[in-house]
Amino acid sequence: MIKVLLFFICLIVARNSAQDDSCTTPFNQDGQCISIKFCKEYLELLSKYGPSDYVSTLLRQAHCGWEGQDPFVCCPRVTVKMASTETSERIAFPPSDIAVSQNEINGLPKPPFCGLNQPSKTRIVNGVPAYLGEYPWIVALGYRNSKNPEQPKWLCGGTMITDKHILTAGHCVHNRPDLYLARLGELDLYSDDDGAQPSTSTLSKAKVHEQYNPTSYTNDIAILTLSQPHKNPTVKPICLPLDEPLKSNDFVNYTPLVAGWGALYFNGPSSSTLQTTTLPVVTNERCSRAFINFRTTTIDHRVLCAGYLQGGKDACQGDSGGPLMYSRLENKNFTYYQIGVVSYGFRCAEQGFPGVYTRVTAFVDWIQNNLD
Repeated sequence: MIKVLLFFICLIVARNSAQDDSCTTPFNQDGQCISIKFCKEYLELLSKYGPSDYVSTLLRQAHCGWEGQDPFVCCPRVTVKMASTETSERIAFPPSDIAVSQNEINGLPKPPFCGLNQPSKTRIVNGVPAYLGEYPWIVALGYRNSKNPEQPKWLCGGTMITDKHILTAGHCVHNRPDLYLARLGELDLYSDDDGAQPSTSTLSKAKVHEQYNPTSYTNDIAILTLSQPHKNPTVKPICLPLDEPLKSNDFVNYTPLVAGWGALYFNGPSSSTLQTTTLPVVTNERCSRAFINFRTTTIDHRVLCAGYLQGGKDACQGDSGGPLMYSRLENKNFTYYQIGVVSYGFRCAEQGFPGVYTRVTAFVDWIQNNLD
């Protein structure tokens, strides 16, 4: 039975690289990154409930690496108490410590009006699972293609944060008059048989941060405005960390998700299918040491860094502007928050070099002030 469960876990958490270190569980508890075989809490959970949607999502969020063929999970240092009701076999998760007092703040939606997905059809691409509807806020940005005007170049990503605003990186917009399209609700950019229901929108406005520096990539953030609010029912906005405790969280030792259609390796071909992986957040001090010989880089409170020390997984060219996402259990559902915007790195997944992300919490006020 255990072998069957472990095989199932390998399918749903096809990630990479074990981190035998402290971590934070999906319940915001202190945990240790250990083999699933030694985590009594998750094994009991699987044995009792099987591969339900809740358990699958929980294990994906708890995943923190590999050792050989064994998946590692962030195992709580104290027992996680799971309870079921008489009328449902679903797990009763702890209530959120974030109260939903209103639907939005200064034009930005709040849970449960953002950050909820509806994953359905499963696709396995090169061992990395990508689910239709897993990230209904992700956007592919299209640039004019002089060689083939009918086929845009999909060079950057972004996220819907309202029904007409896209959050992306400043370097995807700065001095780029060829940026003109946004593809919403997509999974495979070049297939009509993936089950997705994408829509394409033109852009009416682009706002790059006033202090964006194209040399150092500081303040690497921008907002795009659609010509009209989208009407695609499969597209939902992601939440931003507007409230405490998320607003002041540095997310060190968390393992958020990154997603995009970027290159599969440095200077390699882009992926036609949306790719996703988990990356551990490292301290800015460690990140600064990694980039100490790069004179133009600035690692400060405006960025966060994420990646495995041994490399192997990272965002890459074409992922720029896409989201670094943290999900938390709120009212029995996983709610996704965007904590970073893909900015830059050294090559892709290079050993010793984490990726650098614009820290969203440092720019929440700017974002709210630039929605129109």
